[in-house]
Amino acid sequence: MKNGEKDVTFLGKETRFEGKLRFEGSIRVDGYLKGEIEAKGNLIVGDDALVEADIHVSYASISGEVHGNITADQRVDLLAPAKVFGNIHAPAVVMGEGVIFEGHTKMYQALDRNAGIVGADEYQGGPPPNLMAVYGIIADKDTGEPIKNARVSCKGDGKYKTVSNASGYYELINLKEGKWKLKVEAEGYRKEKSEVVVTGEGTHEKRFELKSRK
Repeated sequence: MKNGEKDVTFLGKETRFEGKLRFEGSIRVDGYLKGEIEAKGNLIVGDDALVEADIHVSYASISGEVHGNITADQRVDLLAPAKVFGNIHAPAVVMGEGVIFEGHTKMYQALDRNAGIVGADEYQGGPPPNLMAVYGIIADKDTGEPIKNARVSCKGDGKYKTVSNASGYYELINLKEGKWKLKVEAEGYRKEKSEVVVTGEGTHEKRFELKSRK
């Protein structure tokens, strides 16, 4: 299966697929898939998905249930309520709170060579370069200290929300080309707004420095 570099193909909740899945670009699985996944692209496994397959992709974002080994050329994100039963091999493995992971992980060119998995609150390395994404650090304008739990909303061809982690890092992935309006709010700070034009496949860095209301 091939797909345009800027499009996302969806396998919906009622979809059942058995066999070897190959694709380019990005694909989101929300149904049942059994077999093997091999791609030069990005795999998103939704909350309700069940995947029984060995996976080899460029980037994987997992929030559903996966039984099988995962190999990623760039990064693997495990997001609650993900359940992963198998081994992971990638340069960076980022695990959020509430994830169930049973297996072993091997990281090459790791962010922390002494750690098997990097916690979501520690990660600030940026999204994989072949995703259309906006990311950056949110910090106190006066002190330069990172701001945790700042709320980031993004409006354009769709709406997205996220929060910054303990390192002040945020990211919004799988955006479409066009103009996006960003708003950042944090308790005790004045809100900040900005616009980012996403053009072509790639990542766009945007740092925010918030001023205290005091």
